[in-house]
Amino acid sequence: MAGRAGTWSNEPTHMQPSQGGTGDRELMARLAAGDREALAPLMERHYRRLYRIAVSYLRQPDDALDVVQEAFVKAFQSAARWDGSAEAGPWLARITVNLAIDRWRRNRRRAQTFTPLADSDHMATLADLGPSPDRRVQGREAGERLAAALRSLPERQRAVVVLRHYQDMSLEEISGTLGMSLGTVKSSLHRALHRMREGLAGGRP
Repeated sequence: MAGRAGTWSNEPTHMQPSQGGTGDRELMARLAAGDREALAPLMERHYRRLYRIAVSYLRQPDDALDVVQEAFVKAFQSAARWDGSAEAGPWLARITVNLAIDRWRRNRRRAQTFTPLADSDHMATLADLGPSPDRRVQGREAGERLAAALRSLPERQRAVVVLRHYQDMSLEEISGTLGMSLGTVKSSLHRALHRMREGLAGGRP
């Protein structure tokens, strides 16, 4: 998105973790009334978490930055339709997931190359990366297999896996974020993990 480089870097470490509570509701009420100044503190509260959701789904930092920026623009435009009794965090996450899915579809239509993203929290679980070049190669191959398995999932199953295993959301939180019943979330997660396990097993030499 034009102007992004002057606004955010690829490492959004200056933003604070998300916070909940009445502060979010007050900010959303101000946004709904057309107060643009309420957008900046809302971004400070939720930017990092939304970025992590987007980059976990898309595996492309630049695309994730675009998606998060679009999410806050959409949040401002849609604030008047926000349910004041609901938490802002899940509502913003749902916007982000939907935009990430849209971006993923566009990238697939353009046949964009899917690049595995280094993720120390999760790749290290798959391979114990040490100083050995052999281990580094093994770890890279494991990451590529995981990326391919995640890519193979249907869009909503992919979103459930990302929110559960990359963002550590509870099943109830995923249900609220994606607007899915708890039973659908559970069955989607079960099918997704089964499909990923089969894909990872099939990719082994």
